[in-house]
Amino acid sequence: MSERLKNGLLSAVVFAVVSMSFSYFAEGEIRWNNFIGLAIGGFVSWYFIIPRINKRRADKKKG
Repeated sequence: MSERLKNGLLSAVVFAVVSMSFSYFAEGEIRWNNFIGLAIGGFVSWYFIIPRINKRRADKKKG
């Protein structure tokens, strides 16, 4: 499994658990649309966006 996929899946799980915990303790119920949205957003951000930002940052340091 690639490092990007591991990071994407891990962040999706972490974002989902944090949103579920916060929603349950702050509002008294689990908001499933937030849970699903943050899981998808966490995966997309750590699989696509963060590696691109890190690559550009590394390119700027080289040149």
